[in-house]
Amino acid sequence: MSARWSRVCMTGLATIFVGLAASGAAAQERRAEPQDAQIKDQPAEPAAGQTETGTPIAEEGGEDIVVTGLRESLRRATDIKRSAPNIVDSIVADDIGKLPDQNIAEAIQRIPGVTISRDNGEGQFITVRGLGPAFSTALYNGRVLATENQGREFSFDILPAELINRVDISKTPTAAQFEGGIASTVDMYTARPFDFGETRATLSAQGNYDKLRGKISPQVSGLFSTTFADDTFGVLAAFSYIDRQIEGRRIFTDGWEANQNLNLDRTGPAEFTGVSLPTYTEYGVNSTTRERLSGLATLQWKATDTLQLTVDGLYSKLDVNDDNKVFFVYGGPGDITAATVNGNNSVTSFTGIASGPFITNQVRPRLAETYQVGGNLEWKPGNGFSGFVDVSWSKASDDTGGNQAWFESNLSAVGYSPRTAQFSLSPNNLPVYSNLGNFLDTTNARLGYITYEGVSVSDEVFQVNTQAKYESTDGLLRGISVGLNFSDREKGRESTKTPDALQNAFNGVRVPQNLFGAIAEPGSFFGTNMFPGGFPAYSAGDIAAFLLTDAAINQTTNPTAVRAALAANGGTLNVIPVPGNSGTAREKTYSAFAQASFGGEFGTRNWSGNIGLRYTRTDVTSTGFGQEIISIVTPPTGGDPVVNLSPAQPLRETGEYDEWLPSANFKIDVVDDVIFQAAAARTLTRATLSDLLLIRNINARERERQITDGNPGLLPLIGWNYDVALTWYIDRSSYISIAGFQKDLKNLTESVTSTIQILGFDFRRTRPENIGDDRIRGVEIGGQYTFTGLPAPFDGFGVQGNASFVGEEGNTYNIVGFYEKGPLQMRLAYNYREAYELTERGNRGQPVNVAAYGIADASINYAVTPNVTVFAQGLNIFNEKTYNYSIYPERVITYETYGPRYALGVRLTF
Repeated sequence: MSARWSRVCMTGLATIFVGLAASGAAAQERRAEPQDAQIKDQPAEPAAGQTETGTPIAEEGGEDIVVTGLRESLRRATDIKRSAPNIVDSIVADDIGKLPDQNIAEAIQRIPGVTISRDNGEGQFITVRGLGPAFSTALYNGRVLATENQGREFSFDILPAELINRVDISKTPTAAQFEGGIASTVDMYTARPFDFGETRATLSAQGNYDKLRGKISPQVSGLFSTTFADDTFGVLAAFSYIDRQIEGRRIFTDGWEANQNLNLDRTGPAEFTGVSLPTYTEYGVNSTTRERLSGLATLQWKATDTLQLTVDGLYSKLDVNDDNKVFFVYGGPGDITAATVNGNNSVTSFTGIASGPFITNQVRPRLAETYQVGGNLEWKPGNGFSGFVDVSWSKASDDTGGNQAWFESNLSAVGYSPRTAQFSLSPNNLPVYSNLGNFLDTTNARLGYITYEGVSVSDEVFQVNTQAKYESTDGLLRGISVGLNFSDREKGRESTKTPDALQNAFNGVRVPQNLFGAIAEPGSFFGTNMFPGGFPAYSAGDIAAFLLTDAAINQTTNPTAVRAALAANGGTLNVIPVPGNSGTAREKTYSAFAQASFGGEFGTRNWSGNIGLRYTRTDVTSTGFGQEIISIVTPPTGGDPVVNLSPAQPLRETGEYDEWLPSANFKIDVVDDVIFQAAAARTLTRATLSDLLLIRNINARERERQITDGNPGLLPLIGWNYDVALTWYIDRSSYISIAGFQKDLKNLTESVTSTIQILGFDFRRTRPENIGDDRIRGVEIGGQYTFTGLPAPFDGFGVQGNASFVGEEGNTYNIVGFYEKGPLQMRLAYNYREAYELTERGNRGQPVNVAAYGIADASINYAVTPNVTVFAQGLNIFNEKTYNYSIYPERVITYETYGPRYALGVRLTF
């Protein structure tokens, strides 16, 4: 499948580029205006002006940036790409607050070199040029946003697309940009009232239909902007609200146990040696609610002709609740009496499983709340001089610790015996279990492991950013920029769980029949046909309430001990803190830069470039709680040594480092409308904040003496980046480009286990360490073309396409076709990624691979009047599933779908 779709995508892209090249002669007649052919060493401008770090600056006589229509948005994005001093790709909304995709991450994936990962079918994290989410710096109007994740990775699903007017991805840095993104810097811009210079308003409402859930969910957004007092004051406010009801289907195995020997008759040598077979297997129906409320406000004041103040604020709250009803089986290795094995040494069927069936209710909430407020004072006295001071504060949290639940029961199904239960693979290589008895009869169901748990995360960022700049249009030296940056960031996590004494206290307690409800599972569950009548399910909350009653407590093996444990926990199953898994990391950074820009002519060809140096110092302070080993005593009568631990006590460690980061960007107009770019830079990405936390856990059991902790002394990942690009700008909205890059990386971080001695005894210590180097190389090709030279009505057609080739990360392809003519706008987009290896050591210590994946989205808009537009959208219209496996396709790890999603709505503009 991967090879076939690769050929299809490559053929499509090749056709696009050949067509573009063939149309080059005709395009000369509609080439960009002469001034657009010049190379300008200036940053792209989201509004009237913008610094290289993304801070908007007012500019007299600036170009009106109000963009309407898909074709116009492509023209604007092309202008940004062409005028930027570094290698940049952009997406611009084709109307106020209207990006071409519903989700920011899904819009960004249309850019060469960008792929995304999804949560409940919705884009959340990005990977750029083979480097994961933590290696890209995400900015909001030029400022770092706090994130509710435990690391640095930014969740793009917290921001609705309706609030974002433009996204830039800088693939090569300048010295003026914040350090931290070895892969890229992603800057998301909102509209500002001075962008419009008049009163503007928009209101959009739509219904979203998730096919698997079968429900319609509301989504509404709006924006109002106005200026007054002779356009010296401006106010803008916008909001977005969505309440989605989602349902998913999922098969999950906890890996395949490798190198197993199967002796079926228990005599003589094993019939099969070195085989792999599945272990724990889940079949889940996931019901999810995603409610998000977001709003922003901006105030601008033009105090004088040279002084402007901008104050803005952002609030977003994303409340997600995953309620996963799961049926699961422990497969092998069990008492296996018959088996078949294929040529990959994968067991494809066997009789005799380890244990099961079981059910569980897994509840996984997420409450991402994000704030940011900032002020920017800009000064442009004239004669090429400008400067600004920008101050911002951001806070994010996920306060769901203690609300995650796992409540497990053994169904003890009537007519079930592990020796006769069977495993096989379905025609599409999915695990199928049969002869599991009448598992719909729950009269014998008994509870097993139960717990509430979770981690609450907080993140707070305070920043000060200053810059002074001089620009000139004459001479070799075209500009000088200097600046200072300060950031103070603190990330904390608090781990909680139900007390250990209660987690297994209710083993064997019979579940009341009135607490069960059957899941009506339509269809065949991916063709497995395991649940024609559904499977039993219950709510963790209902079970928890029952466990506090005498009817439950009296069934336990030691009711007195259970009552004592409950009394010590306030009479509840509520969570308690886990100090050894909690802590904070505070990171202060001090940065300064200087950059010079140059320009001129080489013969008859314009050229420009910049060279700069950035210095940054980082101080890290980590605090947490942990126990210390105070003595290890061997009993006089022999036996295992007894490890005596201190009470949990505060821990504190510090780390520091500084780095010099040179950078250079160059471009030249090699022939008319063909620009060559080259760049080199030393970049860094700081260690993920979760690895810097001072978390210490000690397992003192004799055979498992282990210590796990964080490492505040981790050094940043350092990279030398080299880039080249060649772009032919056919006209204002059409181009072909090819780019190549290489990243030489050092200080890679991995979890390392080593043996250390404490008081004469060996302990295995696991902690993140800086080890190893790596090199990433890749090529990106892309292009877009509007067929305005064709006769009407065909002159409304256009196409975009790109392909990215990054080592073993899975080549990616994008093809977008669109039509825009008069009141009608249509768009069909397809994104495809080839199979790739996700990790070398995943479940059961085996590699995990991701199967090839392609997703198609479509939309149609029709302007009934100049102020009223109706639209329809479809996402994942072909119901593509995601599929992870281990080495061979039959060794399934995850197979899931959230189905297609459709939307119908209306948009009003005033």
